[in-house]
Amino acid sequence: MRFLSALVIKFVMVTTVLWIVLGMFGVSFGDILLTSVLLTIISLIGDMFVLPRIGNVAATIADVGLAFVLIWLVGSFIYEQPVRVVSAAFISAIILAVGEFLFHKYMKNQFFASEKPRQENNLTSFQEDNLQTEFGTEFDIEEPVQKKPSKLDAKGKSKAVIRPKKRRKKNPY
Repeated sequence: MRFLSALVIKFVMVTTVLWIVLGMFGVSFGDILLTSVLLTIISLIGDMFVLPRIGNVAATIADVGLAFVLIWLVGSFIYEQPVRVVSAAFISAIILAVGEFLFHKYMKNQFFASEKPRQENNLTSFQEDNLQTEFGTEFDIEEPVQKKPSKLDAKGKSKAVIRPKKRRKKNPY
């Protein structure tokens, strides 16, 4: 239902702007409706994927470019009367930019507001307000314990293996 309301709002906005601007250039209302249907569907699909990733301003700039190119292409192939398509597309895209900026704010509040990450009560996970330090256990440096020499080599030195005492590990849990 939310998607349908966004589609209707965007269609009404695009149709109104194109009717005002392209109507001044003498384009028929049927051609305006066809252009607004194509522009609404393509830009709404783009808004659903692009807006949450790049933000409002960049998505508005992308919509201006899309509106200009689409109105220019559709106008050059469909509009029957000799129309200055480039200037009509440019004026329409600039006026649509204002509406798109406000529509993107509506989309962020209605569609993407519920996609915020949940705060977990698990204290072992990273959270911005819960910075923790990790502590580890390290080996203690001790003097090696000398055993009584059991065997002597030719020079009189001990061949006994010198090992440090084994440390009892405490279970931290």
